[in-house]
Amino acid sequence: MTFLRSTPANLFFKDTECRYLFISDVRTFFPYGEGQEEDVLGKTDLEIWSSEEQARFYYEQDQKVLATGKGTSFITEVPREDGTAYYQIKKNPVVLEGKIIGIVGLIGDITERVRLEKQAENWAIHDELTGLYNRNYLKVKGAEQLKGAIMPITIIMGDCNYLKRVNDAYGHEYGDLLLKRVGRVIRENLPPESVALRMGGDEFLIACSHFSAEEAEQLIERLHGELARQSDDRLKLDVAFGYHTVTEGPFDYTAVYHAADRDMYRNKRKNR
Repeated sequence: MTFLRSTPANLFFKDTECRYLFISDVRTFFPYGEGQEEDVLGKTDLEIWSSEEQARFYYEQDQKVLATGKGTSFITEVPREDGTAYYQIKKNPVVLEGKIIGIVGLIGDITERVRLEKQAENWAIHDELTGLYNRNYLKVKGAEQLKGAIMPITIIMGDCNYLKRVNDAYGHEYGDLLLKRVGRVIRENLPPESVALRMGGDEFLIACSHFSAEEAEQLIERLHGELARQSDDRLKLDVAFGYHTVTEGPFDYTAVYHAADRDMYRNKRKNR
C-alpha cells in the first residue's frame, strides 16, 4: 500500500455499504488535520462528519454511484482556520466480474485555484479606484440582482461636475482623489438592498430595490449635503443626479437607465 499513500491526491476505497476501507492520507481528510485512521475506517460519512447536511450529501452520492454504476464528481466547501477550503471529490464504481464491489475515489485540494478564481471574479466586477462595483457587475450579477428586487425599483445616475477642471488645474492624481471621495460618500450613504457602481469616467449609478421616488429625492438631497461637507478648496465634490422609478410592470433596465440618465443631464444643465 506504500505507493498508494504516495499519490498526489487523497485516494480512498469504500465497500458496498459505503464504509471506508482505505484512505491514503487521513491527515488531509479533515480540515484541521486532527483525524486518525480509526476515526474513518469502517465508518460511513454519516458517522464521521458533524455537519448532518454535508454527511448526508456525501452518503447519497455514494449510493448513487452504487445504484447507477456511474461515476460522480463535485466540489465541496469545508471551513478551515485560514478560511473556506475547497475540495474536488471524484467517485467511480469498482467492478469485478460484472459486479460492483465498492467505490474508489479521489479527494483533491483545489483551494488555491478556487480562491484565485473568486479573487479574479471579484476584481472583474469591482472598480479598483473607488471600491464600488463596475459596469461588468451588471453583466455578471445584474440579472440575479434584479430577480430578487422588489417594486418600486429606482435607478439613480450621478455625474461629477468638476472632474475635468480638477484634472486640468491640479493633475489626474487629484482627479482620482475626487472620484474616491465621491465613491466613499455614495458607499457610506447607500440604502439597504441597493448597489452602487462606477460606470466609468465620472459617472456613477445607484440601483435601489423597494425604493420610491420620494426616497430617491431624499437620498439625493442627503448625498448633496454630505458631498458639500467633504469638499475643500481644491476638491469641490459636486455631483449632478437624476433618477427614474418604476412602480409596477416589467422592469426594463435599459429604458430605466436612459430615463435616469436624461434626468441627470437635465439637472446638470439646469444647475450650470
